[in-house]
Amino acid sequence: MSASSHSRYDSSASYDDDSQSRSATYKQNKLVDDFRKQIQKGNTINWDLGTLEGIVDALRHPDGIDDRKMLLEHILVYLSQHNTKMSATLQSKTVQLLYLDLPHPPETFVGNTYSWRTADGSNNNAQAPDLGKAYTPYARSVQQTQALPQNELPDAGLVFDTLLRREEFVKHPAGLSSMMFSFAALVIHTVFRTSHTDVNINETSSYVDLSPLYGHDAAALEKIRVRDGRGLLKPDTFAEDRLLLLPPAVCVLLVLFNRNHNYIAKMLLQINERGTYVDPDSIPHDDPKRASKLLAQEEEIFQIARLVNCAWFGSAVFSDYFSAILGLVRQGNSWSLNPFGEIREADHSLFERGRGNACSVEFNCLYRWHATTSQADEKWVEQLFAQMFKGKTWDQVSPQDFKAMAKQAQAMEPDVSHWTFGNLQRQEDGTFKDSDLAGVIHAATEHPAGEFGARRTPHVMRLHEIMGIESNRTWGVCSLNDFRKFLGLKTYDSFLEWNPDPTIAAAAEKLYGDINRLELYVGLQAEAAKPVIEGAGLCPSYTISRAILSDAIALTRGDRFFTADYTPYNMTSWGFADCQRVPDGPGYGSTLGRLFLRTLPGQFAGDSSYTWFPLMTPDAMTAILENLGDIKKYDVEKPLPSPPTYELGDYKDVAHVLWTQGQFNVRYSSRAALVVSGNGFFIASGDPERALGEHEAFVKALVAASGSEQEIADWFFAKTRELMIGESYTAVGSQTKHVDIVRDVLRHVPMHWAADLAGIRIKKSSDSEGDYTSQQLFDMISDIYSFLFLDVEESKLMTIESTARSSVQNLLQIIKRSYGGSRLSITGVFESIAQWFSGTQTSARHELAEHLWNFSHDSDTVCNMVLALLVGSTVEMSQALVNIVNFYIDPAKPKDVNVLASKTGFSKEDESTLQGFVLEALRLDPSFRGVYRESIQPVSVGYHKFHAAQRVFVNIANANMDSDVFAHPRTVNPKRSPLRRYLFGDGTAKCIGPELSTKIMTNVVRAIFSLPHLQRGPGQSGTLKRFQAEVVQTSTYVYLSPTQQLSPWATSMVVTYE
Repeated sequence: MSASSHSRYDSSASYDDDSQSRSATYKQNKLVDDFRKQIQKGNTINWDLGTLEGIVDALRHPDGIDDRKMLLEHILVYLSQHNTKMSATLQSKTVQLLYLDLPHPPETFVGNTYSWRTADGSNNNAQAPDLGKAYTPYARSVQQTQALPQNELPDAGLVFDTLLRREEFVKHPAGLSSMMFSFAALVIHTVFRTSHTDVNINETSSYVDLSPLYGHDAAALEKIRVRDGRGLLKPDTFAEDRLLLLPPAVCVLLVLFNRNHNYIAKMLLQINERGTYVDPDSIPHDDPKRASKLLAQEEEIFQIARLVNCAWFGSAVFSDYFSAILGLVRQGNSWSLNPFGEIREADHSLFERGRGNACSVEFNCLYRWHATTSQADEKWVEQLFAQMFKGKTWDQVSPQDFKAMAKQAQAMEPDVSHWTFGNLQRQEDGTFKDSDLAGVIHAATEHPAGEFGARRTPHVMRLHEIMGIESNRTWGVCSLNDFRKFLGLKTYDSFLEWNPDPTIAAAAEKLYGDINRLELYVGLQAEAAKPVIEGAGLCPSYTISRAILSDAIALTRGDRFFTADYTPYNMTSWGFADCQRVPDGPGYGSTLGRLFLRTLPGQFAGDSSYTWFPLMTPDAMTAILENLGDIKKYDVEKPLPSPPTYELGDYKDVAHVLWTQGQFNVRYSSRAALVVSGNGFFIASGDPERALGEHEAFVKALVAASGSEQEIADWFFAKTRELMIGESYTAVGSQTKHVDIVRDVLRHVPMHWAADLAGIRIKKSSDSEGDYTSQQLFDMISDIYSFLFLDVEESKLMTIESTARSSVQNLLQIIKRSYGGSRLSITGVFESIAQWFSGTQTSARHELAEHLWNFSHDSDTVCNMVLALLVGSTVEMSQALVNIVNFYIDPAKPKDVNVLASKTGFSKEDESTLQGFVLEALRLDPSFRGVYRESIQPVSVGYHKFHAAQRVFVNIANANMDSDVFAHPRTVNPKRSPLRRYLFGDGTAKCIGPELSTKIMTNVVRAIFSLPHLQRGPGQSGTLKRFQAEVVQTSTYVYLSPTQQLSPWATSMVVTYE
């Protein structure tokens, strides 16, 4: 069937279903309306029972009941007025419905006992706390109906040598990499740890809780904890020594999740969402209460960080791992199953979730994927085997030998902080080199995995397979056909049906005699593998491919911490947002790529296929990306380490870089070229000399078009006052005005000014006339500004580039209405005048267009210059104004600003002094810490020498605290001169000049601080919620956006006035 005919078939079926659904909905709504009318009229209802039950069915609406229609109340009224057999039946139905609203018993309880995971996995099911706990027996899922007497089964070694032993290596047909099965090994070892003394016991929990990292009990966990009040793990450690026997990529993944835990813990402490944490360094070591003060904080931070980190692991499973298993990556599809949410049954009851899980012996047999071992990993295992069992070959080592060696090695192993793997060496601080860890991942990504199937398991894995087969028999596991019947699959009638390869089928028949006697372990491993088709990427045996999906749902939907207790409260709002899948992100929603970029900075590139598709080989991904048309988005070459960034913080050096022409360029001019074409975008130009000329011409045109700098400043004063008053509200019984000065005023004042000049019509609401609301415009421009000038998380760079490019295109399209024509016939000017009432800004826009056309006759250049105004003079100015207001509204600060701003006769001297206060606030609390520059040619700055194209971070905040330039630098002194000594970065000062930008901000400050009794709002509302974070260099402080993502832009602060 062709793709088009298939599409038409689906569309028709969908139409029929929708038609039936609409018809049923119509009938139900009519029934409800009739019932309501009869109740409201007080009429006697003589309907049959089936019709009345239909009313109750309407209350079970799966998409939410509209309680404003009072249906339940009408039913209760009916029941109160009728005492019949029919009403009694209806009452029973209503009671059942209300009872089934809630889960019985409850899914969870409140308090830390239930909010946090335990070390051994206990208490996941509050009603059955030992379910899935470490050191409890394996479950058995399938009843054995076919007798498999152990004394009649073939020798396990003979079975391996006949059906499993690798004849030759065959690359995985779907292009999966060795890294795929290193991640699989981590998942498998998270839920399986068979005891060497009693094979019936699973020594780890049955939950996806990263137990190889955190340990399978409290003693193992304690070995890796720091316990200093910060909730940290010892650097680059993990609790499970058995993973040292696996290929090194598995251990590297554990190290990265260790680092992720510590990153999360540090962020939780810095954000301090609940306001209960203190910096441990602030408590003196001789304080007798120090330990008790830190004890509760230590445990809370650690446990929350673990929850978030485990959720990261779960996200990786349902993004990268799941995508590889189903082959979704080949389709460029970011879809994933979502087994976690609430599901209502037809009777309105809740389909169970969070009821716990116990791993079964059947699935222990299923996850033996040694056939996929890459050639490189096979050699690594051979070398390890030779070291452990000197003088013995693989077929000479018994299970008893292995257990004895494992016990001996465990007794001799060093402290966890000294564990090593893959010949890597720890540094003096106990960590591994980032480059060494990245090298292991790069190699595992490049190495092809092997394909599943009979005679595909390396000879060196012989002992592992023999132990697996013998455990399978000790457990009394069912036959392969029993297992298939249990799953609802067709049972096999012959060995040839099980594996069409006549050699394999004949060998198996010689060993087992009857297909019904084929034991599960061997049957799963040697069964024919599924071909590469849509929906199949792992391509294991047919039975495995069906069973692993069932197991994935059981493991995750059964876990209370992935369901009922997967909440923003338990993980904090930031932590909850941090661990979510990003379906529209790079790599078709990859989570592992985000992990690599966070924990190995500089070792992976934000556009690399190695970053976003580590479970596929680069060769395979190249073909896939070409087929999908996405090859230009990704670099398929092995990523090289990012060159280091040199930092300058001395005032003289910083001033030299910022003021000297021709030596340094804006670091992100290359980024600007990705989203803005042509000349004119002078704030991020790759040609400093041309940009300087464009900038001077633009500022001159701007002032001339507006009349004067003072007229611009007056406009800002008036607009600020208008928004302060217009956006205010009062509490009941009070005349005090409240206003969110960040969200409703300072974000919008510069935006209105620049938008009017650009010809962008600000909408008052989302459904009113115009182009964008002020908030929509702020979001667009802040994304562009962040992409061009600020540190952006590498994992978000591709996404924000795409967003910025789209926003630039949309804004330029609007700008061209006013600036896209010729000098004498400017397109859209007269249309704009006709649409809007005549005013200063409309005239200013017309004048600005004329002046810019005098400078350049190229419409694209003119429009890009206006775009530069939009980007450079708005969002950064808003942030600067926020910092100024926050600085001087502090009760501890002198009230000089309030006094100056409130003077009725505001003189030039007063303005100069107030301008000094503005500059001092920006020096002490700058909107951004510094800027990036790139050397154009080899150059010397003081004692520092830079080669061409070297990136430099210019730390303006540090330079502005130089006591040789600013006497008593921490003191506010508005009389410092000359004003040129103040340093400015990229933003308003660079866009419209420091004199005009400072004058504008001075008048905004005057408009705010001249309001009577201006002060912070009550409690948290009046606090600027920000925190220092080490993750970004350009920002002194970061904020949490409404979606709880890290953001350089302030979000809210309430002030009050009379």
